[in-house]
Order: sequence, then structure tokens, then C-alpha cells
Amino acid sequence: MFVVVLGALLVGALAAGTASSKSTSGPAAVNVAPNAAALTASSTAWFCPGLPPVLAHGGGRVTFANVGAVAADVVVTDLADKGAATHVPLSVPPNTVVTRTRDQLGGPGALTVEAFGGRIVVEEGIEGAGALETTPCATQSAPHWYFAAGTTPRGVQQWLVIDNPYASDAKVDVTLRTSSGVRKPDALQSLDVARRSREVIPIHDIAVRQDRVAVAVDVSVGAVVAAQTIVYTTAAGPAGVAHSLGSPVTAPDWTFAGAVGHAGSTAVVAIVNVGNDTAQVDVQATPDSSKEVPSPATLTVAQDDVAWVQLGHCTAASTGTGTSAKACISVPDGVPYSLDIRSEQNVPVVAQTLTHFDDAPNVVGAVTSPGGIQPARAWTFARSVVGGERTTTLSFFNPGAEPSIVKIAFVHEGQVGHPPTVQHLTVPPGRAITVSVVGGRKPPTRDAALLVDASQPVFAQRLIVAADEVSSSVGVVVG
Repeated sequence: MFVVVLGALLVGALAAGTASSKSTSGPAAVNVAPNAAALTASSTAWFCPGLPPVLAHGGGRVTFANVGAVAADVVVTDLADKGAATHVPLSVPPNTVVTRTRDQLGGPGALTVEAFGGRIVVEEGIEGAGALETTPCATQSAPHWYFAAGTTPRGVQQWLVIDNPYASDAKVDVTLRTSSGVRKPDALQSLDVARRSREVIPIHDIAVRQDRVAVAVDVSVGAVVAAQTIVYTTAAGPAGVAHSLGSPVTAPDWTFAGAVGHAGSTAVVAIVNVGNDTAQVDVQATPDSSKEVPSPATLTVAQDDVAWVQLGHCTAASTGTGTSAKACISVPDGVPYSLDIRSEQNVPVVAQTLTHFDDAPNVVGAVTSPGGIQPARAWTFARSVVGGERTTTLSFFNPGAEPSIVKIAFVHEGQVGHPPTVQHLTVPPGRAITVSVVGGRKPPTRDAALLVDASQPVFAQRLIVAADEVSSSVGVVVG
């Protein structure tokens, strides 16, 4: 019966030129949610822009986690960079995690994943020597996408990927706000993104040798999904890959649930002012377990400027107040902390972290993460274990005035487990906690999706540390 039903679905998909005319025929006129990914009753389509071709396609991974109680039939449409689109059917049993190599789903390109039944969460990434990422795909397209953290010094590549999963062409304008000013390259204005295709743009070839590069994608026709990948080659130190979706909205307040400093690492939070006025911005770091809170950084960010605040390893030349080149917050190594960014007078900004680790053999690689602007009571992550797994931690920040009680469930192999050590976790008001969900001398090799339930809304973030790389990601909102 499954074969018959799925065959009928594929026949319809091929006739329409896509897996579902309802979800991919054109952008729907809906309000843009603050999170690029949200699991709701209507979340039946996921959009994965994919990694740039410079990364080994064989190392690509796509994870499908069914956190529902019924089986899901899934159709994966590969919008290949070369050749015609292809369709791959999958069946994901209830409460099960399935990971496929990117090669199994077609050639390099963007993916559209559609689920029939179940509750599917999709992540894409890469696993390999000096390369690890696993981040949620998007459940919505948007008319705007923002990336605050980018950089193009020697040995660092910054890639922008714009995915148009719909049946009509899109037209976009790309703006670069750099350490040397605003750039609107002619080649990136009124850029056509053909239907059911993607554009892969090497930002490092356009904004060459720039310390700070923020990217904005504005759509004049249609709607798209945008992702950014920063590749550290060995010319820039330890190799690493940092990948994330963009932020579809701007806001005056941004929150990061968890980060941790390491010796030898370079960590910053990038803040780009996309408003029409100068922004006065306060950046506060709050360690999880310390009563001493570092002094905040207060800085002025001019219109269309991008500022970096260094996190840890401050020197005499760096201060907590002043210009973007000198602002620094003295966060100690080895202590998890949360971040709060506030722009006065509601001037809209975008915030994103970027860290390059070179503390071999402890932690190497690179991570990046957009901030959050809206907490939630339920979150999910499609996976918790990768190849070469060492540890996986979850961080929760409680912005409310009352304690939040958090419970974590593990979904795998048809079961939903509730380990006693991660039940009834208390997140104090205005503070964060970080808990280990995978670790020990012999970390499990069995992958599991993670379900987070909180009594009061929180922000959630995951950090996976493998043998030679690290990955950081915000969660998928459930609701």
C-alpha cells in the first residue's frame, strides 16, 4: 500500500514539476515568523539551501527526525545545480531518526523536503575531516534575510546561497555592509534566481580582505531562503566550517542562550545596524555559574555599519566601551555564558556570533549562530550524535521573571525516553544553564532527536563537539 500511495504522489510531483504544487508553486502571503524554522501543524515542507560546491559533496548529511506518533512518507526533491530535478522517496517510522548522505539524495543543489504524515524535523550539514555542521533547514521563505557575521581575510571563504524553491522566478538585491563601507555590487542587484534553483555567491571574491562583512538579501519579486557558509582553510589556521540560515527579521533585542570560551579561540558577536538612525547598543554577557557578571560593552553603531564585540581574551587595547574595533567583554574560559544585545530607542539591528577555535586537541573548527528574539516553551533538535562524537550540550536562557522548569526527551528507534538526569531542570529568571545530553568516556553512537519542554518560555541552543570540529545551532520552535 505504501508503494502504491507513494507512487501516486510521485506521479503528481513529476506532472507538476515539483513535489507539491501547494507548497512550492509560489510564495504564500503569510506573516514572517522570527525563526527561520518552526514545527507547526502546517510544517509539511522544509527548504534546505545546501552547502557551497567547494565543500566535498560526499561529506554532506541530511537528517530526518520523525517526532510524531505515526509514520511519515517523505519526498525529497533535489533542485540540482546541473541537470533536471530528481525526487527521492523515504519512509520515516514514528519516533525515529534517519540520516542520509547527500549523495543518496542527488547531486549538489538545494533540497525541498515534503512530509505526508508524522511530524518531521529536517537538518542539513556536513561531516568530515575539519568539517562539521548540522543545522535546521527552513520552514518558511521570506522577503528579507540578514547575516551579521561574515569575514574575508586571507584563507577564509564566505559563501552566500540563495534558494528559490518555487515555480516562479525571484529577483533579489544583495547589500554588503563591510568594515570599509556599504557595497551594492552591480552584479548582485536585480539578481535573477530562476524558479526551483539556487544561486551560490562567493562573497570573498567581491568584498576582498574585509575584517567584517554583513550581508542583506532583499527580494523585490517572489520569496527565497538564504544561508551562509564560512570556510576556514588551513591558510587561516585550523580548518573549520560555520554554516547557518539567515535571520528573516530585524529587532532591537537579541538573545544567545549559550556559548563557552576556550583558550586560543577567537569569538565575537557581530551587530549590524540596518535601521535609519544611529544605534546605541549594550552587550551583556552573563556566566551561568558565576555571581560576578562582566561589565557590559556599550558601543555606537552608525547606520549601515557593522560592529564586532570580542568575547574573552581582552587586552589592554580593548575596552568595554567605544568603537567597534576595540569593544571587548571579559568572559572567562571554560565557563558557559549567555548574551543579551539591546539597541536603544528601538533601532533595528541584527546580531550573530562567530567563533574560530584553534585549541587542539580540545576544540578546533568554527561555529556561527544567529541570535533569537522570541522565547518558546517547546523546542526540538533533529539530532544529538555525529561521527567522532565527544559531547553534546544544550543551553537554555530564561528571560522571564519566574523560574522555568525544563524537561528533555530523547526520540529514537520508535521510543521516547526521559532520562532522569535531564528532567526538572531549573533555569533561574534572567539566567542560563548548560546541560550535557551526550558525553562521558564512551559517548553513545545512537543518534536521537531532542524534545525540550519548558514551563516558562526559554531560548535554546545546541553545541556538538566532535573529534576535530564543532557545531552550534539554535533549536526549532515547536508550536
